[in-house]
Amino acid sequence: MSQPLLEVKNLKKTYFSGYKGFKRQCSQALQPISFSLEEGETLAIVGEAGSGKSTLAKILVGAEARSGGEILFDGSPLEKRNVKQRCRLIRMIFQDPNTSLNPRLTIGELLDEPLKFNTSLSDRQRHDQVLSILKKVGLLPEHADFYPHMISEGQKQRVAVARALMLNPKIIIADEALTALDLSVRAQILNLLIELQKELGLSFIFVSHNLNIIRHISDNVIVLFKGEIVERASTEQLFTDPQHPYTQKLLRDQELC
Repeated sequence: MSQPLLEVKNLKKTYFSGYKGFKRQCSQALQPISFSLEEGETLAIVGEAGSGKSTLAKILVGAEARSGGEILFDGSPLEKRNVKQRCRLIRMIFQDPNTSLNPRLTIGELLDEPLKFNTSLSDRQRHDQVLSILKKVGLLPEHADFYPHMISEGQKQRVAVARALMLNPKIIIADEALTALDLSVRAQILNLLIELQKELGLSFIFVSHNLNIIRHISDNVIVLFKGEIVERASTEQLFTDPQHPYTQKLLRDQELC
C-alpha cells in the first residue's frame, strides 16, 4: 500500500476562553481527528460555520499552531521541515482576493514575493516564472503591470490561484475560495483548477459549506460537526446515501438529498 501524501493523526485544537472562578477554561475547536490525502486526490472538508473546518485549514497551512496530534508529509513530520520548505509543499487560496491581495502591489509584484523570499532565483528567472504562471491560469503578460483594482473579480481569483502555484506546491488548500463568485465565473475557476490538477498532479483540500461545489470537484468528503468528523465517504456515496443525520441535514438544507 502506498504512503499517503499527507497524513493527519489525532489532530486537535483548543482555545483558552477565560477563567471560571480560578479555573482555566478552554473550548475545543477540533476534537482529535485523523485522515489522509493521496497524491492527485481532491478531498472536501464540509460543515456549517463553527464546525472547525477553517481552523483545520489554517493549521494545515501553518497559519495556526495545533494543540496536539501529528501532521505527516510523505511519512515524515511536517514540523521537521523549515518554513521555506513548508511554504513550497502546501499553499492556500483564500476566500476573498480583495482582502488577500495587497492593493499597493502590482500583480507581478504579488506573484514575485513568494519567489523572492523562498528561492534563490535571479530577477530574470523570477520574472519569467511570473509570466509563465500568469499564462497557466489564463491571464496575459500585461496583467503583471496591473493593480488588483484594475481587474475583474474572476481575474482576481485567477491571480490568487497563480500565487498559490508560484512555489510549485504538492497540496493546495482552498478555504471557501469560490463561494463569493457568480455561477459563470465559479465554473470557469473550477474548470481551471481541474485542468491544473491534471497537468501538475496537484492534491486539493477544499474547505466549503457549499455542497454544489463539493459535488462537482471532490473525490472524497469529510463532514465536520463541532470539531468532530461525523462522516467520511466517497463523494458519490455521500451524496447518494448519507449516513449521519447531520450530513442528511446539510444535504436537505441545500436540497441535494
